[in-house]
Parts: sequence; C-alpha cells; structure tokens
Amino acid sequence: MTEFSYPYGSSKINTEDDFSRMMMWAAPDGVCASWGSPALRPTANGSGTVTVPAGEAFVRGQKYLNDADKLLVVPPNNTGATRLDYVVLRNDPANDRITAEYKPGGTSLPPLVQSWTDVWEIPIGAGKVKAGAAGVQPEDMVDARWFTGWPVAPSLPGYRPTPWRDRMICENGVILTGTGTGWKVYDPFADTGWVNLTPNGSDARAWSPSGVSRIRTRDRRVEFRLSVKRWADNGLGVADDDGSCVFNLAAQYRPPLEVPGFCYGKVARQTVIAVNVETGGDVRLRPLVNDLPASRTVQAVLSWFLD
Repeated sequence: MTEFSYPYGSSKINTEDDFSRMMMWAAPDGVCASWGSPALRPTANGSGTVTVPAGEAFVRGQKYLNDADKLLVVPPNNTGATRLDYVVLRNDPANDRITAEYKPGGTSLPPLVQSWTDVWEIPIGAGKVKAGAAGVQPEDMVDARWFTGWPVAPSLPGYRPTPWRDRMICENGVILTGTGTGWKVYDPFADTGWVNLTPNGSDARAWSPSGVSRIRTRDRRVEFRLSVKRWADNGLGVADDDGSCVFNLAAQYRPPLEVPGFCYGKVARQTVIAVNVETGGDVRLRPLVNDLPASRTVQAVLSWFLD
C-alpha cells in the first residue's frame, strides 16, 4: 500500500491503529489540564509508593481516565548510585488499556517506548531514589507531564470560554491568555512578574531545587534567578562533564545568543560553577572545582535582552 485515505464509505476505520493515527493529531499526547493543575501529577512522601491523583489524558489518540488516587510501588534501589525513574502513562493496545506505571531507570532516566507495534508511553513524573533507599522523597519527585490542549480559538468578548491557565483565544486579531481566573491580553514584552521554574526532570542529574528559581521579562529584558543544590556526586563527576540541564526555558525567555555566567565561593572567592543559558532554552550547570560538596546551594543572577 502506498496511499490510504480514510474514513470514507469505501475505506472505513478498520483497526485500532487507524483510529489512533488519526486522533493523536486531533488530541495530542498529554494530560487534559494545564501546569497549574494537580491532575495526574505524581507525588511522593518517602515511603515505598508514589501517588498519582485523579485526572484525564490522551495517549496515542486514546482516552485515559483516572477518577481516584492510584498508588504505584517504588522498587527498592539496591545499587550504590542514585536511580532516576519515570512515572508514565502506558497505552498497551494488545491488552486494550492505558495505565499509570512506575518505570525504574538507572543513572539516567529510562527510555520511553513509543511503538505502533508495542506499547506507547508518555511521562507524567520523574523521580530519584537514593542509593539503598526504598522510596522517593517529596522534593525528589518532579512534574514531567506532557499536556494536550486547545488550538487558538476565535472568541466573543461577552461569551469567552473558561480561562484555563495558558489557554489562548483570539478576538478580532488580539490574542488573550488564560490566567486560571480570567483573561489578559498577550504581550510578549510586558512585565510577566516573577514566574517559578519547574526543574528539568529528564536531565537534572546531580542537581535539585534549593529555594525557588525564578524568571521574568520586562520590556525586552529577561531576569533569571537560579537557586539549586548538589544532591549527588561530589566533584566534577562524569555525569556533569557537558553540564547538567537543570531547566529548559519557555520560548518567550530564550536568549538570541548563549549567555554564560559564573558562581563564586563565599570563602575561597574562587569560581566554583559555570552556568550557561543556551539559545534553545537549556540552562546548564558544570562544577569547576573537585571539592564542591553535595547539598551545597548555588545561586546566580543572569540577565539578557531579547531580539
């Protein structure tokens, strides 16, 4: 077969794959919510389980509904290194089901399976299980959800839809974005106020949040306040040689040129950390000394101008 068009009277949807291939473009993989919602966002409390709260999602064009908390067992980490794990929604066509599953990894996160002849997975959480531990600490479970969404839809001022956070509508050529409680005119160069950043669960590796890292834009200037700490290897460590990606910035904050920065030790006054903000939005950290202790907090302030 070289070409196939459906659904028509003469070419109906005959298989599950036909339906999924069509619907996954109308309903992209992801949770039916926005990032401010707790829907399907996994939480941990240090015990041997992780909780996935109620919510809905699309996975490979098919619908998932969870109407109550689901507990997932965390396998103990019997190795001598921190283990990076995923919590996923897994579409298993052979068994006609989508389920939330805990997926252990290793020193890096496990690869997601997305195969038309096998299962199809999307992430909703990323966790760290320390060496010898049997659970995930609350701060070590981060939000890794993908989100499905709406297109930018025309709207009438007196009859606007529900202003879900980050939903977008258009009224006579003017774009408005939802705040969760109302609508505001979208202006990429307006003062956004401070926005808290979510750590990059797929590549944070030897770093975790310490305090709050924030970003804002005012006019065409971006201000970025970084606050993280070491939770893994002392010293440089092989995993950090290329710089761990601790955040990925949204497109509206990304610099036109790479922005380097450095952090200095308070006592020795030596340069201890290199910070690099890449044009693709990755914020990377790389230790420059061999004796940077685990749990040491690193803070930096960087700024740049947008085009």
